[in-house]
Amino acid sequence: MIVCPRCSKENQDHYKFCLGCGAELPREASEPKRFTAPTPPSGVETSAGGAAAGVASIAQTERPEPPKPAPAPVVPPVVVPKVEAPKVAPVAAPPPPAAGAATGASTACPQCSTAVPPSNKFCGSCGFDMTATRAAANAPAPVAVAPAATGSSKGQLVLIRPDGTEGDVVPLAATTNIGRDLGAPFQSDSYLSPNHAIFEFKNGGLEVRDQGSLNGVYVRVPQDTPIELKHGSVFRIGQEIILFEAMGEPEQGDVVMGSPNPGYLGRIRLIIGRETFGNSYPVQPSGMHLGRERGDIIFPDDGYVSGLHCRIYADQGKVFLTDVGSSNGTFVRISATQSLDPGSLLLMGQQLFRVEY
Repeated sequence: MIVCPRCSKENQDHYKFCLGCGAELPREASEPKRFTAPTPPSGVETSAGGAAAGVASIAQTERPEPPKPAPAPVVPPVVVPKVEAPKVAPVAAPPPPAAGAATGASTACPQCSTAVPPSNKFCGSCGFDMTATRAAANAPAPVAVAPAATGSSKGQLVLIRPDGTEGDVVPLAATTNIGRDLGAPFQSDSYLSPNHAIFEFKNGGLEVRDQGSLNGVYVRVPQDTPIELKHGSVFRIGQEIILFEAMGEPEQGDVVMGSPNPGYLGRIRLIIGRETFGNSYPVQPSGMHLGRERGDIIFPDDGYVSGLHCRIYADQGKVFLTDVGSSNGTFVRISATQSLDPGSLLLMGQQLFRVEY
């Protein structure tokens, strides 16, 4: 058993995170993940005195002496393959439940599908917070909400809950206003402005226009589809809001100091508040990758960022952003008006919506 240093709860040896508080459990032989492939199943040789030698030594000590005076059998060294964590073999049973679904007394983790008992707030395998998932499982069926709209319904916004299930349905008329003052499901979202955005059907399509909101409207970019970044573009991965600033040429009369520009494409800055920025990073001429575990810039504490999330690079004199297959997506903030295709995903405030028309 592993005892959590934060809350003193006992956890099984193969758990990475505490079932009581979600803290990462200590491990003696932990080391950071690498870019290289994992050790092959055949294992690797270990030096004398290493883990394999230790196991062999224990095996020889515990083996009783044979009754006959024959020499004791020699135990060959044990080769221990390097693995990240032990996995439990699946039991032949009906197919696993959908992510977030209740399984009797337990609930399936939406991130790794491990059955989590109702007494545990966090998943013992991946550390996912199960509070929202259990609340969504007991939530009432989706209901239609009627915000301020003009004309008959031509489409709808479907709320996507944190566990992936569908929530309230917001009908869209020819012109529909969205904001915090327009009732559920928007009134409880303090990150929405009172008059946040307007949806309008034009020329057989749907457009969304930001009404000068403080936190903006974000549209998810398709996977592996380059999106051009211009000076002042803002995008979001996980909980990180990032500003891109292009590297301009010195103006006439400016005094250039320091080393010459090696060809930086620009820089990215973390937005941490209203007109407040965190760390800044130069974008190399060869581009950069962003992720939680791999890449040039990593966000190890943001569980909503994938191991390798997105890429920034230059092509034919322009700078592009590409999602490289992240789980939760890459979202770009619209500057004024944006056309929306059916199935588009939008972030407004702290809520995710799917567009249907």
